[in-house]
Amino acid sequence: MNADRPDGDATDVPRALTLEERVVLHRRMAESYHAAYARLAVKEGASYEEWVFSDDAVYWSPYFGNELIELRSHPISVSTSATMEAKAYSLSFPDWGPVEFAAWPADNGFAMKTLFEGHREDGSAMNFYSYGFVLTNEQGAITRWETHVSEGYNDFLDVAIGIHGPFRDGADAYMQALARTLRAAGVDVPTP
Repeated sequence: MNADRPDGDATDVPRALTLEERVVLHRRMAESYHAAYARLAVKEGASYEEWVFSDDAVYWSPYFGNELIELRSHPISVSTSATMEAKAYSLSFPDWGPVEFAAWPADNGFAMKTLFEGHREDGSAMNFYSYGFVLTNEQGAITRWETHVSEGYNDFLDVAIGIHGPFRDGADAYMQALARTLRAAGVDVPTP
């Protein structure tokens, strides 16, 4: 049954995309991720315009232990958590954003590699690589998103939020550190 229509009309179910359509969509999805960060717009609440998550979408990162996060039931949305992260990072690194980006679209999703960098007020720079792996269903909605980071992320986080992982018990300690950093700077923190 389609949740968008009370009568459950099956004609409203999105059609499966062709192979060519999916590869084009996956390229746009990767580029919208990069564009949101390159414009430094994520810290202002911008989302990745082309990203649509399936109802059963999950997120996983080894940086957060073995926790598989079901996005529909998580109290903080992807957009809100990305905004909190970008705002917190930008407190120590005002120009924090991508300096290199590459993406590889495929028929079932895409991979991307981003070198994020930021400068402190004294001019010193810190950076780290973020690697994303996104899988989609036949309609192009995201079903699984994974992120991995390079070792430089630990040093970066120590400066940006005062703590680093890996966080073996899930993402809560990380999100709490972001919230503490923002509150200490007088920035409003969304509540779930």
